[in-house]
Amino acid sequence: MSEFSEKIGLETGNLFKNGYNCGEAVVQAFRTKAGVDIDDNAFRLASGFGGGMGHARDLCGALAGCIMVISTLVGRNNPQDKPLKEIYPYSKEWHDRFVEEFGSSTCQGLMPFEFDTREHYINCLKLVNKIGKSLAEYLVEKELIKEKKI
Repeated sequence: MSEFSEKIGLETGNLFKNGYNCGEAVVQAFRTKAGVDIDDNAFRLASGFGGGMGHARDLCGALAGCIMVISTLVGRNNPQDKPLKEIYPYSKEWHDRFVEEFGSSTCQGLMPFEFDTREHYINCLKLVNKIGKSLAEYLVEKELIKEKKI
């Protein structure tokens, strides 16, 4: 684990601690500390994913934020840019790695506590920290971002 990924993880956790939801914290950490070019309009897309899509306990909001970051780096603006077969492998590989590392892709599987309780905040704070670190390592490994001094 590099100093860069450690700092991204800490930033992700700090953002969550300061009121960002899990998806927002991931996206914000990468846009502000790793230089991923996500504008304010695109950033707002992350807001509805917290709590497993608005407390539905479905797809983990942090995982959704990760896919938003990956898509920003490898995605397309129109079908002529590149075929989906050049994009989907990154999302699938990250999803599979996420499930292997964290045990589930759902909020319900990752967070067994009631929302807005101390246990929920502690659980998710630890998770988003680890998720931020892990995504930074993945993106550097895939040469989608470069490590930088934070």
